[in-house]
Amino acid sequence: MRPATMRILLGAALAAVCGCGGTKTWMPPRIDLQAFRRIGLVEFSSNAEGRLPTLASQDFLQKLQAAQPGVPVLELGGEDRVLRAIGRDKVDPEAIRAIGKKFDVDAVIIGNLEVTEAKPRLDVKQVFSTIDVRADVEAALTARILEAENGATLWTRSARSTETIAKAGLGRDGNIRIGAADPEATYGNLVQDLVDHLTQDFLPYWVEQ
Repeated sequence: MRPATMRILLGAALAAVCGCGGTKTWMPPRIDLQAFRRIGLVEFSSNAEGRLPTLASQDFLQKLQAAQPGVPVLELGGEDRVLRAIGRDKVDPEAIRAIGKKFDVDAVIIGNLEVTEAKPRLDVKQVFSTIDVRADVEAALTARILEAENGATLWTRSARSTETIAKAGLGRDGNIRIGAADPEATYGNLVQDLVDHLTQDFLPYWVEQ
């Protein structure tokens, strides 16, 4: 077993063990990113338009390195660009191994962001006078760390959440207009919350005795 894999497993094992003495024990991160010499980050894929996938990837990277400063991460670009560079058409174990060799990385981070269209909800407060329109938006984020030597998954985590946005209104033409006119404004806070959830495994934490 490679040293990087051994350190990952050791960190996970230590996280499950409670220390002696006191009411709380300070535990190391569940995932020790220092185990890797260099990590490659493929920009997250997504069904969202615009810069939302890039913003999600950058937020993930920022929080990853804030949790464990000094971790070397090589930004590889979008999934399509990376696959073209290695002559592959999909992400599979062979592709991960090829990425490792092409870009000289020990592990590869990939992820996917799925968002739904805003679903308006009308609240008629006073008949023919005031109509309050809100919208429920949903997003799901999944990320994985794969070992470049064999393409095996070392870590994966997913999160899904729904948020109500406001304010929308009823236009003169009778159509519902959502207040946030672009995906970044509509889903930005929601995606940041999902990234916060995923990156918890990179942070040390307390365990109550």
